[in-house]
Amino acid sequence: MGDTILSYPTVQQLKILFPKSHLAILIPGYLVDLWKTFPYVDEIIPFQKKKGIGSIWEDLNLSQSLRERNFDLAVIFPRSFRSAFHIFLARIPIRIGYQSEGRSLFLTHGIRRTQEVLRGHRVYYYLKLIEPLGKIENPPSPQIFLREEDRRWADRALKDMGIPEGKPLIGMNPGATYGLAKCWYPDRFGELGKRLAEKWEAKVLLFGKEEESPIVLEILRHLGTKGVDLTGKTGLLQLAALLERCTLLVTNDTGTMHVATAVGTPVVALFGSTPPLTTGPWGEEHVVVTKDVPCSPCWERICPTDHRCMELITVDEVEEIVDRKLEELTNKL
Repeated sequence: MGDTILSYPTVQQLKILFPKSHLAILIPGYLVDLWKTFPYVDEIIPFQKKKGIGSIWEDLNLSQSLRERNFDLAVIFPRSFRSAFHIFLARIPIRIGYQSEGRSLFLTHGIRRTQEVLRGHRVYYYLKLIEPLGKIENPPSPQIFLREEDRRWADRALKDMGIPEGKPLIGMNPGATYGLAKCWYPDRFGELGKRLAEKWEAKVLLFGKEEESPIVLEILRHLGTKGVDLTGKTGLLQLAALLERCTLLVTNDTGTMHVATAVGTPVVALFGSTPPLTTGPWGEEHVVVTKDVPCSPCWERICPTDHRCMELITVDEVEEIVDRKLEELTNKL
């Protein structure tokens, strides 16, 4: 989800470079909603990511379908072998992608993944792919274009939850797809939410995937009726619409973090095993909390030592940051 949103500026820039083109997005089915409202895309081509022997037939059928559409140019965002192989089999004449994972044979224009590229933010990482196609000046920020029906749904949902208007609405995302090493502790999220609810009369919306419900239940033991469990209960555009209604989001390094920034919601992001310069929230209004420890960033899914990168982030520290942000936002109203 996060990579999809961080690729928005590149796709938008492609349409700017080729305004009369037919621009299609090839995307796993579960991410289709994130492209439904994106105005710079003409067609969405969903596919299912299968594993095992069945994936071979899936790959061949997909490549044949792409070949029949007679595309002229393909920009390959993922760096997997399989993604480049799809496009090669489709016989698309111009194939641009990063040289890695043994893919060079399948590309007509391979882009080197230098250390400079890898250290940059993922927005620039994707934009680098289309540099051979034309000059890029002042690239746009990632943006989700919500429909009024999405916003109306969010308003009804908040009303059904009994959440009053005029009080801060704090979003929290305590999980992370890549692994527990990226996660702050549930009891600290819970204590933070409890303090914010008492001090600001705030409601806390807890976001996440269905399998992250046990984490949220632990947080709710601290929050009680001040928290609302939304894990696995929203579609992607519904998630975006609710995040747009939030005063701010406190989150680990997650796709939800990027959804929030793409709808203009300020973020307080807690980073440990991953580098914020690479995958941090896009924009200047956000705050990143991270600790300078020798083992970070490690990119590990599970911390092999003492998880000190997250252990050192205290509730008091994050509370102070959130209080400051809420005061700033309140003064703007």
